[in-house]
Amino acid sequence: MAKRIMVAVVGAGIGSLVGLLISSLGAGNPALIIGGLGGAAIPLLVLGPPGR
Repeated sequence: MAKRIMVAVVGAGIGSLVGLLISSLGAGNPALIIGGLGGAAIPLLVLGPPGR
């Protein structure tokens, strides 16, 4: 479980960096939030439920 939380935190950080890049291109601050949420959720969805 701790590994999943770490993956979510690192994914959120990487997603925020991507959101910052998109924000600097003119999309605005919502790109940071969407990038962070997407970065946290996508790895957990790809990995599937724990215990497989």
